[in-house]
Amino acid sequence: MQCENIALYAFQKFGDTALQAAFCCLGSRADAEDVAQEVFFALHRNPRDFESDEHLKAYILRAVINRCKNLRRSIWHRMRISLEDANETELAQEPDSVKELISMIRSLPTPYNAVVYLHDCEGYTIREIAEMLHKNENTVSTQLRRGHERLRMDLLEAGALP
Repeated sequence: MQCENIALYAFQKFGDTALQAAFCCLGSRADAEDVAQEVFFALHRNPRDFESDEHLKAYILRAVINRCKNLRRSIWHRMRISLEDANETELAQEPDSVKELISMIRSLPTPYNAVVYLHDCEGYTIREIAEMLHKNENTVSTQLRRGHERLRMDLLEAGALP
C-alpha cells in the first residue's frame, strides 16, 4: 500500500481506534491523546509502506500499546495523582455502556487489558494479537481467558450477572 502522506491517511482512517486503545490502556484522555499524536507523528517522520489497511492498523495499535507501556513505566507517570480520581470527569462525557466497558477493561491488570481490548473491541484473533504483541499464541490465549474470568468476576460482584 503506497500513499503520499501515510501518516495523514492513517490518522484519518485509524485515529479514533488509536485513541480508544490508548485510553483503555492508560485511562486518561489527555495521556491517550498524547500517545496517539506521538504515534502518528513518528509515522510522519519515518514513513513506511504497508501491505494493506489491516497491516497499517496492526502497526498503529502495536505502536500505541508500546508507547502506553513506556508511559506507564516512566517516573513522571507514577508520581501523578491516582487515575481513579482524575478520570471520573473524563468518563462522564462518554455514554454509559462505553463508560462501563472502558472502566472494566481499564481495571484489568496490565497484561490483560491490551489483549482483552484488541480481541473484544477491535475483533482481532488470538493469532493476530500474538503477532502484534510478539508473544506466543498460548500466552495470549491464557491472558485473554484470565482477563475474561476477571471481567466475569467483576460482573458477578456488581450484580450484573445472575
